[in-house]
Amino acid sequence: MKKKVWSSIAAAALILGGAYGIGEVKGGTAAAAASVQSQSKTLIGVSKAEEIALKAAPGQVESIDLEKKLSGTYYDVEIRQTKQEMDVRVDAYTGKVISVRKETDDDDDNYEVAATAPSGTLITAAKAAEVASASVKGTVAEIDFDRDNGGAVYEVEIRNGRVSTEVGVDAYTAKIVYTDVDSDDDDD
Repeated sequence: MKKKVWSSIAAAALILGGAYGIGEVKGGTAAAAASVQSQSKTLIGVSKAEEIALKAAPGQVESIDLEKKLSGTYYDVEIRQTKQEMDVRVDAYTGKVISVRKETDDDDDNYEVAATAPSGTLITAAKAAEVASASVKGTVAEIDFDRDNGGAVYEVEIRNGRVSTEVGVDAYTAKIVYTDVDSDDDDD
């Protein structure tokens, strides 16, 4: 009699466990589908990310990086203000400001650099991305603002599969000053 009771309990446990497992698999599949669906959304783009970040922290955009982390995909926008740098994270799909924080590194950055030079007004990082994208196909992954010897260049990194191309765009004239192609197959 005890054998029949135990075998009935065991059978019930197997049936319930199987039903629970199927429910979890279906739930997991739904969660995975939702994840894939959210990844198939369209990126807001560098221009919109720059606009949103500058509303959160006005200043000169120094860099924009498209970051893909486990926590999500976002644009990390570095903005130079008069006496400090701000980091603004903008969700790459929704445009929501994730965080605004003051840069905490204590390097000897020169925050007194003028916002414009005698040769004219700086273009935006978004304009530099637009110019670079017109010459190279792919996704803008990073933009860095670089001042050298009185000139200024936006270094725009565009990724297309395994190929990464850096396009230098003059920050005053919006003209391409160089293009450097690097394949993941290279040793450098």
